[in-house]
Amino acid sequence: MSQLGMNISFWLLAVLTLVSGFFVVARRNVLHSGFWLLPCFLGIAGLYALLEAHFFVMVQVLIYVGAILVLIIFALMLTRDVMSPFGQTNRLAGWAALLCSALALGVIYATTRVRWPLTAESPLGPYGQTAELGNALIGRYVVPFEVASLLLVGALFGAIVLAKSERESEPAAPPLPLEETDQPAEEACAG
Repeated sequence: MSQLGMNISFWLLAVLTLVSGFFVVARRNVLHSGFWLLPCFLGIAGLYALLEAHFFVMVQVLIYVGAILVLIIFALMLTRDVMSPFGQTNRLAGWAALLCSALALGVIYATTRVRWPLTAESPLGPYGQTAELGNALIGRYVVPFEVASLLLVGALFGAIVLAKSERESEPAAPPLPLEETDQPAEEACAG
């Protein structure tokens, strides 16, 4: 792919990721926010593809789009009043916007003022990347990897417990009164 094609692809994927990420945090309906994660995750997978990180593209699509997103939407569906017409409100939106603006300024400063070292080395091929990552995951990073998986399972169980405990038990319906013209059940069967 030419340099112009790479630049256009990068900017399109960056816009897709940032716009869908904005809608994740801006939607008032939590379920709609969960659905906006799909194009955000796919945009990140496209950015990995531009970096020629083939294994990370597949991991992003299979694990994040296929599993994590389904887990998040499943947990949201278990929560109470997720489809409320009034939506969710956040009273700290102003503070969050201020903090995000400060972080964005810090990122802009870091990307424009810091000299990033470049290398002439090309990345390993798909098999070399996968082999190195596999060795790292079963060696140095095995504990954080397992902790992350347990954290996700715990989040799912927590959502189920909260959804069950928030539901109020419905009172039993009072028995219907017999009208004067109705016969009791024993007489109706004998008659």
